[in-house]
Amino acid sequence: MSNGFDVDRIGGSGALQALTDLVVRAGDIALKHFDRGVIAEQKPDRSPVTATDREVERIIRDYVMERYPHAEFFGEETGRHGDNADLRFIVDPIDGTRAFVRGLPTWSVLCGIEVDGAPVVGIAYMPAAGDLFVGVLGQGATHNGEPAHVSTVASLSDSTVMHGALQQFTEGGVSQALVGLADACDSARGCPDFDGYRQVLLGRADAMVDPGVESYDVCAPAVLIREAGGRFTSMAGEETIYGGSAVASNGAIHDELVAALRATSKG
Repeated sequence: MSNGFDVDRIGGSGALQALTDLVVRAGDIALKHFDRGVIAEQKPDRSPVTATDREVERIIRDYVMERYPHAEFFGEETGRHGDNADLRFIVDPIDGTRAFVRGLPTWSVLCGIEVDGAPVVGIAYMPAAGDLFVGVLGQGATHNGEPAHVSTVASLSDSTVMHGALQQFTEGGVSQALVGLADACDSARGCPDFDGYRQVLLGRADAMVDPGVESYDVCAPAVLIREAGGRFTSMAGEETIYGGSAVASNGAIHDELVAALRATSKG
């Protein structure tokens, strides 16, 4: 597994393409509802959900459970279906529902695959922005069919760092980490959801700091960032998508960035 993922585990390259096509179709269905007075409900955690979130998840879930009946499916809206840690599909049907509801084009459909406890496939589709990212462990990452590469900025003091919503910092008790970040880098800019990771994948930014995440938020981005030449860890520096936070970078500034966050996150 450390040397790469054998796509035959999911039926070969044709099956990967079929899954990618499905994510694109589901995203295009969501696009038809975008910016048309979308009504959101509030979940118990106060995050929004729309009928489109549920429809997109149903489309992907039904396909996965039919095509891979022995796999586990884990989606943000409907939770776990099946029980197989050896092959798990992890989906966020609309990452950035707040953006979707407000007419911002930065929302995405995220689909990741975890095999034997490791993220191995990442698909991220941003229908309103026209961006499709696909990554496979050991095979690199692409953006609209072309190789994706992180930046080469070597110093945190020269870097541009994206970060999640301010409430993630305050509600997570790590508001001082944001202040420390501002002092440590050249430019710190708010860019929530997958859009922040997109900027790193395109080399427009050098890192993304996401203090409050679930596995469905970051399974796909973790694969994409790593396969584009970068690093992905929790804010504590752990190589996991289950740490409750995320730091994605071009790799060159990663240790310096994590150290800066650690130094202030308890404040």
